[in-house]
Amino acid sequence: MSAKVRAFFPARGALGFSLPASFLLTLSLGIWCYMFIVARSTGTARIAAWIVFSGIMSLFFLLLRTGQVSKYRRVFFVAIALLFFPEFIAQLLETRGTMMLGAGEILNNDTPYCHIVTGVVFLPWLVTGKVVFPAGTGAIASMLIIWGTATLAIGRGWCSWACFYGGWDDGMSRLARKSRLKIGPANKKIRYFGFAMLAFVALASLGTLASVYCDWLCPFKIVTEFGAVDSLRSYAAFLMFVLLFFGLVIVLPFLTRKRFQCMSFCPMGAFQSLLGKLNLYRLRIDKDKCIGCRICSEACPTLSLSLPEESGGKRIPIVTSTCTRCGECMTACPNNAISFGYVFCRGKSLFGGWRERLEGRKGAAAAALRRITGTLDELLSAHALFVYSGFFIGMAFLSAFGTGTVNRLIRLVINGSFLLR
Repeated sequence: MSAKVRAFFPARGALGFSLPASFLLTLSLGIWCYMFIVARSTGTARIAAWIVFSGIMSLFFLLLRTGQVSKYRRVFFVAIALLFFPEFIAQLLETRGTMMLGAGEILNNDTPYCHIVTGVVFLPWLVTGKVVFPAGTGAIASMLIIWGTATLAIGRGWCSWACFYGGWDDGMSRLARKSRLKIGPANKKIRYFGFAMLAFVALASLGTLASVYCDWLCPFKIVTEFGAVDSLRSYAAFLMFVLLFFGLVIVLPFLTRKRFQCMSFCPMGAFQSLLGKLNLYRLRIDKDKCIGCRICSEACPTLSLSLPEESGGKRIPIVTSTCTRCGECMTACPNNAISFGYVFCRGKSLFGGWRERLEGRKGAAAAALRRITGTLDELLSAHALFVYSGFFIGMAFLSAFGTGTVNRLIRLVINGSFLLR
């Protein structure tokens, strides 16, 4: 490769992949992305689709090549959140004329199903057979299929790669360079509040046969939909939504540089923590490389690396079930001791034995085999496949809501209207 062509590509980071592996993985995801986003689009929607497609592919390739998981994941994740709500609200305005839920929509189960309440409605459904959320069977089934697939693929990685709300507090937690309010490993009990919230709203929903979290405690109501504000009770609920959104999603993440809503308040996050071990991937800390500095524990936005373990005189953090696989600890680690690994492999190379056998051999054939096995090892590594899975699942939301928002922005420039009616 010439110097000019090589200069076009980013340098490979310590946790990055080779150019062949990066290209092959990006090409594979690109085929899926084209089919999901571009293939069926027409008119201005096709332009929007190509913009979203190009953005996803660029971020994915840069993440692979540089190894900067947290940086490019966060851009992707924040984009999901910021592109989701304009299209969602616009659809509500076009169909209802308002963001407010009326009695008719609630009685007819005519509301979109929200994944956050999955853990909340499970107990009432198990005991009474009733789903205490006003959504149709089709809407519930489609979201549960997406969520279930994501849980099997990336576990609680859902909370850092696919959740179309999580990008709010993730983005806000990184706007400030330094924390104004110090929250660290010593405050690890904060993360357990999410489990208490899950238990409380599940039991309260069972007792009232209503979605208590949605009625009173969801911080994202003001950027999606909420009940009609026409009584003292509804005014109190709306005020609660506003305070929770700005307090937990905006102010506290900005002041602490921690994902406060996701870490300590979201019942879905706690539910995902309970189901997190259903997938094949784990966050691995190499005890030989780890120097016990615990910089990763301080950097973790969900306080999920706060329990020290003595190993050879070093205090090595333990990865807890609340880990969202965001990659922030990988970026912070000064010794590249943290990466994704398989649950059955403890981070070992799948093709390492083959490469070791070829190391001493000379000749073009042996060299070619070393390159092939090395590339295969990269392609089938947990690090590659987890990142691939995260982008694939997040793409499912960008394919609909992301392209919809970009298309509306294009039409706003052309026609002067964000709405399609």
